[in-house]
Amino acid sequence: MFAKVTALTLFTLIQTATSFDSRNVVFTIVSQAEPYHASVANRLKQDLENQVNELEKLTPKVYITHEDIPVAGAWTIIPLLRPLVTKYKDTNVRWVLFVEPHTAVRCSKLFEALAAADSQKDTMWIGYPLSDDEPTIIHHFAFYEDLEDDGGFVYPHFANGFAMRIELMDRLVNQIENDERKLEADFSIDPAFELAQLVYGDSTSPGPLLTPDLSFCIVSGDNCATYPRQFDICGSPIAEDSIYFAVKTWTGFHSTRAKVVKKTWGKHVTHLQFFSDKSDPDLPAVDIGVPNTKTGHCLKTVTILKEVVKRLKDLPNIKWIFLADDDTILGVQRLCELLSCYRGGSDITVLGERYGYGYGKKETAGKGYDYITGGGGTALSAGAARALAACACAARAAPDDMALGACALRHNISLTHSPLFHQARPQDYPREVLARDRPVSFHRHSSPEPLRVYATWFQHDDLALKRKKNKDEL
Repeated sequence: MFAKVTALTLFTLIQTATSFDSRNVVFTIVSQAEPYHASVANRLKQDLENQVNELEKLTPKVYITHEDIPVAGAWTIIPLLRPLVTKYKDTNVRWVLFVEPHTAVRCSKLFEALAAADSQKDTMWIGYPLSDDEPTIIHHFAFYEDLEDDGGFVYPHFANGFAMRIELMDRLVNQIENDERKLEADFSIDPAFELAQLVYGDSTSPGPLLTPDLSFCIVSGDNCATYPRQFDICGSPIAEDSIYFAVKTWTGFHSTRAKVVKKTWGKHVTHLQFFSDKSDPDLPAVDIGVPNTKTGHCLKTVTILKEVVKRLKDLPNIKWIFLADDDTILGVQRLCELLSCYRGGSDITVLGERYGYGYGKKETAGKGYDYITGGGGTALSAGAARALAACACAARAAPDDMALGACALRHNISLTHSPLFHQARPQDYPREVLARDRPVSFHRHSSPEPLRVYATWFQHDDLALKRKKNKDEL
């Protein structure tokens, strides 16, 4: 009873001082339909409703996007703006909070943060500010000299959410629809960064900068309004020998990249096969009969999937196929932990780092689609591998990951995003992003060299996996 009185007293003080309560904010959980992710989103919704009921005896407005606003590309945020503005522009809603299902929210602290922002009329959106130390591929090598005097280009850390005024959202929607604000990118990679690009505009039409609010925390603390929760293991890690590891390579990389795989994570897997343009029994690599191309590997990848599916007939214990590049740097034990949360085997599951194509331009947004970017690796259930092996390539050298994404859309196959897979190198991500969780993969061999990346991020866990396997065999 004392706890309830304290919470109600806190709410009364906030409301009296600021005239701000849950009726002034919409909670938007940017979710996915995959059962594990959907369950996490629903738990967050229930938690938010319980907190607000405890504070105010009210029911908050909480949206789970894949159920309540099922628009294509919702994860890029921009397609959500119009539905939310249409519904709440002329109401008492003043703010929209965008969060991930794994974002923890303390409503009492959040209302304090929003009340403080509400009192500053020039504050249009708030969150934890991230910035890049140098131009990076995941942000299209963007570099903003005109913002240097203001402390550099900052964008919100989506893992702990950010809040926007409905007024700003309305302004953006009108500017986009009237061609006053351009969506230039063909590719959607980091939605928070790309949203900041859109809001900031250019020198001829500048928008409001993100207002840093450190109550949107990186780790949990007493004064945190939000913070990112780690991804939990959903039971015991799956057996490593239930995964078939298929690595794309070619003759020119047999003695370099492929050898790195064998020296690092390849030592810890049972079913490892390299697929190349020429056979090489030392790796081992098999010739799949597809010549190498410099750009795009659609025919090569589809041919690999067809070959793996054939082999599954003699490997009934295989539940997953992990498709990797020869410069994918992987944590095997961490992959086994992560896959414990998902349905393998005959179910259709495709998991990796999600990118989008076509969402960024108004004229193509309705035709946009998701794809799993291949460098960080793609985990496919056996059922998904069989389905995607039937995909056709418009051209031999078409981008393989994009072709599979477009094929998945045509066959109504959902792709599931995990932020634990990484298309780029560790230094291409802000430290706060990598501190959130235990990454599963990185991509590209460069400085720091791949053996060091593997040793720093994955070796310890994979050695523990090896010791366990040796113990089980005794």
